[in-house]
Amino acid sequence: MRRNWSLPVIVTLVILLSGCLDVRVAFSGDEDTIRVLVLEGIKTLEIEDARGAEEATVETHGPGTVIVNGKVEPLPLRFSPDDELIRLNGRPYRGEVEVHWSERGLLVVDELPLEDYLVGIINYEISTKWPVEAVKTQAVVARTYALYRKYKDPDALYHVEGSVIGQVYRGVHTEDDLALKAVSECRGEVLSYDGKLALTVYHSNAGGMTDSAKDVWSRDYPYLKSVSSPFDKDYPRYEWEFTLQASSFKRILNASSLEVGEPVSVSITERTPAGRAKRLVIRDASGAKVEMTGEELRKTVGYDALRSTKFKVLSRKGVFRFTGKGSGHGVGLSQWGAKGMAEKGHSYREILEHYYPGTVLIKAY
Repeated sequence: MRRNWSLPVIVTLVILLSGCLDVRVAFSGDEDTIRVLVLEGIKTLEIEDARGAEEATVETHGPGTVIVNGKVEPLPLRFSPDDELIRLNGRPYRGEVEVHWSERGLLVVDELPLEDYLVGIINYEISTKWPVEAVKTQAVVARTYALYRKYKDPDALYHVEGSVIGQVYRGVHTEDDLALKAVSECRGEVLSYDGKLALTVYHSNAGGMTDSAKDVWSRDYPYLKSVSSPFDKDYPRYEWEFTLQASSFKRILNASSLEVGEPVSVSITERTPAGRAKRLVIRDASGAKVEMTGEELRKTVGYDALRSTKFKVLSRKGVFRFTGKGSGHGVGLSQWGAKGMAEKGHSYREILEHYYPGTVLIKAY
């Protein structure tokens, strides 16, 4: 395994920023690479080649330094595989790997060809058992999102996180021929609006209707509008329920520096057009209250607990019962909605036009 101590230089032809988030790009015609944060906050990293032979043990040492096979080395470090794959703590990845320092521990960034990355995320984000047109839809939105993040800040340490914060990527374990075929059939295709890369956010299930970015995040994108998503109901967990004791509710809120006693009520004061809780008020018995957005409550209580903000809440005898529909923030593509459209014979182009109205499908390379 070759080791290279220098950081890579990422070259693009033209990068123009219009506003703080809109990204206008002239593409070079060549496939891009993407830098993905795959591990963070770890103390020890075992790096192996594709054959599984141990090559390097990297351990935290001090600010900006690590111990590599017993020798102190400065960070960052870059590792290139001898073969096709490189193993990080036993898990195989494509591309080259950089190790960086943070106060929480080591940060590990995988730089690899964008199309390889897309093949790797498909079965984490959806499933290749879904219709191929739904898989191609996922490939286009994931490619566009990754390039949007890259061109927004091309010199960043990494462009996307390999978790639900960004797009789930954990190496090659879930790659298969169906993912490769679907990604290849729409190779290089991205969505644009007014000559700029579109911000192709997506979520699992809209609960029957998506919302505009303006209503959920208070930032308007002409193509992130509310649209119907009738096939969401086919999602096995389309409807969900979550209960929370008032005492536990108080601890959760206090842990997030929200000063309130045991809650006695949650009042939704504003909803989006699609029915999501936009703003709400939590009150305790003394009259003290906390005001927040629905998304802030999801983050505080936990995204797995409150699967979406499309919920109602009732309290009785110190127990709060949340009942809701859908999963995720509700803006842009509904993955389960795309699956349903594909099953009804819609092409990936039609699915993209439905969920991102006004965008244009173009070839980046």
